Amino acid sequence: MKSTSLIALLCLGLSAQMSVAQVQVEPEFSIWDVELGEPISLAPDNQVAEIACGTNGGPPGRPLKSFDDFMDCNPEESGLREVSFTYDDEQDYIALALNSEFKFLHGGTSVFAHPVIVSVLVDPDGIVQGRRIFTDNRVSDYDRRNAVTLIRNFKARFSDWSLTCRDLDMKDGEQPVGKQFIHELCTGESPEGDTLVELEATLLRKKGQEGLNPETREVNTGYFESQTRYEEVKAPYEPGASR
Repeated sequence: MKSTSLIALLCLGLSAQMSVAQVQVEPEFSIWDVELGEPISLAPDNQVAEIACGTNGGPPGRPLKSFDDFMDCNPEESGLREVSFTYDDEQDYIALALNSEFKFLHGGTSVFAHPVIVSVLVDPDGIVQGRRIFTDNRVSDYDRRNAVTLIRNFKARFSDWSLTCRDLDMKDGEQPVGKQFIHELCTGESPEGDTLVELEATLLRKKGQEGLNPETREVNTGYFESQTRYEEVKAPYEPGASR
């Protein structure tokens, strides 16, 4: 984490009442700054917080010192290697130093205000062929419950990608959460026809996730799945191939 901006703000003695509009929580380097088809060596190590091997939506795997160390990660069946990273947290510390409304200012690794896990997919030649975004399950039940809504933002962002969406049926043992069951899968192609995208959102109870404890009849909090998954890859690779 770099401290230049933080020190500057503290020296200026900015008011703790600064409005949210006056503080921008924007990472120096985000998943959207990754250029597909470009060398991974162009990704700036010094503008992110942590780099690690990706685990397809799970917590970070083997730590890496640099994006250039992508070959230390195990290849997927496609031959691509997944490298995850977290955003630099400098702006979060600025928000804390200002004693501002941290909930609103908090950036962290997020997309459209949703906590996420982001990663890039790199071929053996060191060329970025794709990127992934998963909502982060390591958050409060409230944030996790809202994770399913992130697909709406992705649909808007990729509205000109000829998206085709369909609702998937319940699998054996799955149940709705209350009266809601959502399992939506969208696929699309870039206007240029050289990149594919897949979006998936779920809100459901998986087999064994009962809403009520059968013995105590008390509500089982957190017993549900709510998430959004995004994957974009350059052809001839296909999104979702590793799932």
